[in-house]
Amino acid sequence: MRARIHGGAVEIGGSCVELEHDSERLVVDLGLPLDARLDHETWLPAIAGLATGDDPSLLGILISHGHPDHYGRVPSASEKVPRYIGEDAHRILKEAAFFAPTGVDLKPAGFLHDRRPFEIGPFKVTPYLSDHSAFDAYGVLIEAGGRRLYYSGDLRGHGRKAAVFERLLRDPPAADVLLLEGTRIAELTSSARGLETEKEVEDAAFQLFRQTNGVALALYSAQNIDRLVSLYKAAKRADRLFVLDLYGATIAAATNRPTIPQASWAGVGVFVPLSQRIRVKREGAFDRIAPIRSARLYPEQLAEIADRVVLTFRASMSAELARAKCLAGASALWSMWPGYLERPSGVELRSWLDRHDIPLTIAHASGHATVADLKRLVAAMSPARVVPIHTAAPELFLDRFSDACVEVHSDGEWWSV
Repeated sequence: MRARIHGGAVEIGGSCVELEHDSERLVVDLGLPLDARLDHETWLPAIAGLATGDDPSLLGILISHGHPDHYGRVPSASEKVPRYIGEDAHRILKEAAFFAPTGVDLKPAGFLHDRRPFEIGPFKVTPYLSDHSAFDAYGVLIEAGGRRLYYSGDLRGHGRKAAVFERLLRDPPAADVLLLEGTRIAELTSSARGLETEKEVEDAAFQLFRQTNGVALALYSAQNIDRLVSLYKAAKRADRLFVLDLYGATIAAATNRPTIPQASWAGVGVFVPLSQRIRVKREGAFDRIAPIRSARLYPEQLAEIADRVVLTFRASMSAELARAKCLAGASALWSMWPGYLERPSGVELRSWLDRHDIPLTIAHASGHATVADLKRLVAAMSPARVVPIHTAAPELFLDRFSDACVEVHSDGEWWSV
């Protein structure tokens, strides 16, 4: 078996790996660069048959999880090439497509399930559930020709599924090559704010919610289910109603998990902002309202109970909330990557918050493993070789993993597993 990286060798994002054995091939992830627009015309890497689906040697695409830097180019590939993704991840992306460009129906040929192996041509594939900010994320062990490669995908050890990472350390797959993500490889110590776990995000959010006199606005990704749970728990501790928008309520239902906060729960409400009401009406998708009707809140109600609410907030809701006169004494919690605040949309958001005297607090935990946890994984798996991916600084692997055999490979370069 041999491999070549088509994206991610020297960048965080754009992940794509092609594997070949006995003239048959398998692609693992097909992502967009982080700075690419989801609606732009997408170029595909130089993988035979990917665009046309007319090369029978290309057996399929494995998608580790539902982040665009891992699946974003899949819709540009031929539907003749089979796709495989986690079943819950597929359902979330399909539901998200109604609301946002980060959603899509990938039309999978099969699903990834934790430690349930299956075969694609000469390749034996075994998925391993990961702790990551994307729900239903996997690393994959791929075996062919007596060789074994483990692709980590994106992972961490400090989320709400940290026990999954600990299980991987206790019972790791044997691999000749560990293709390891290194998003945070340049970090030697934690950030100035301290190394935040999901529990620390929950605690920080609780403190803010408790101290806020008016409505607490929560800005986070609807598809980050760990974060949704953290903020729900913080709201509950602060004796506040946790209010989802229709998008968030739909994604929570799509997890198919009774342990994830749902619109039917006593401590959960749903506000349907104007933009989502317009979309529902335009598409005639009134069936999307029925499941949340009993939990629905209207703008005039928000002003009455603002001091007892944590409201899922998106910038598109700003004018509507101002008209509802529910912003007196409000606070805002930013619970996403802080770098987004430096982009034009983030600058505009901060300006709006300033005009309404709404202070902004940042509480965020990375979706990616610390160097310390990456070292724990390498020690547990003890692969013959470690190959960096999903990193802007692959050369730092040589220093961080001095006890392991690190091989740095360039995009487009074939190498033997």
